[in-house]
Amino acid sequence: MSGPTIEKLRVALVAAPLDTPIVAPFGTVTTRHNLLVRVETSDGCWGIGEAWGNFPPWGCRERVDILTNVVRPALIGQALDDPARLYRGLAQTMRALANQLGAPGPFQQALCGADIALWDAMARRAGCPLADFIRGRPSSRRVDVYATNLPIQRLAAVEEMASKGHTRFKFRVAGNDTLFLDRLREARSVVGARPMMADATQSLQLETLRPLVGALDELALEWLEEPFLVDDEKSYVAWCAQNVRPPIALGENSYRLAGFRRLLDVIRPEVVQPDITKTGGISEGQEICRDILAAGRRACLHMYGGPVGLYASANLSAAIDGMSWLEMDSLPNPLFDMLLRHPPTVEDGKLHLGAEPGLGELIREDVFERFEVI
Repeated sequence: MSGPTIEKLRVALVAAPLDTPIVAPFGTVTTRHNLLVRVETSDGCWGIGEAWGNFPPWGCRERVDILTNVVRPALIGQALDDPARLYRGLAQTMRALANQLGAPGPFQQALCGADIALWDAMARRAGCPLADFIRGRPSSRRVDVYATNLPIQRLAAVEEMASKGHTRFKFRVAGNDTLFLDRLREARSVVGARPMMADATQSLQLETLRPLVGALDELALEWLEEPFLVDDEKSYVAWCAQNVRPPIALGENSYRLAGFRRLLDVIRPEVVQPDITKTGGISEGQEICRDILAAGRRACLHMYGGPVGLYASANLSAAIDGMSWLEMDSLPNPLFDMLLRHPPTVEDGKLHLGAEPGLGELIREDVFERFEVI
């Protein structure tokens, strides 16, 4: 099947300073960055995507260079007929260079942003919402979400998020905080019977966590996310071998279908969290999600970036039966204010999706005029 040709690939880099920095085990975030990709075709159609550029801030420049020096020349002149075909071809084209630079992650993240934009453009041409285009028939316009990154030391954030329609809550905990277990108990008293999760962001050690397994289990967490370094398979296997423990969640730092198949085969976490802005875009992301579900695991898309990534992830979740909760920013994120035409609507724990073609008219008209990297 032929289609219009890709004439342009534009890249925008948005930087939004934070009033309150986010302190993570790997550093402090003072500015939220967002890397957007826009493809434009010979018939006047366009689509938009988001490439992961969350941290570190200087890492965005590398992804911009990959998009402009590698992805752009590879896609311009190609027929926009099958995003998955373009994805596979470009992944193979970039493989040797990514290996040579020792940078498969940044190359994959850049490819994901372009892939999402290609799918958005195809759905716009087809005149249907992105979820419907992926599924091949109408999909739900409401997606289950959870509020993420809640500060464990400011529990008033729970009811603030509840007032915005959230019913599920994930807290950030730090391995160097000797009181993190007490803080989680206090958080559980505030959350009550509502679903609650904890994200350690790779900051804990197996030997210090093991004595706490019973107390953690009593908290009835939906999951404990990335307690150990994600490449420490030995610790995860040992932790998962225990009969009494919270469910484990990880996957945001796994790559492509092969990476997730290894994760499912070796560690077998109860909750698996692909991120389509870095893992496999929509082309490979939907395969990954179906593999997770076929293995009997919960598929919860990871998303901690900007609004384009959020709504693209929501559309993929809506397109696949059996998907579990989608991650959604809870702390004030100036990227949403800077980029979105309208704030997200969450009711009873569900994010509302529009009915416009593709991702709809999400972002302000002047975004690429203001932030395009020339």
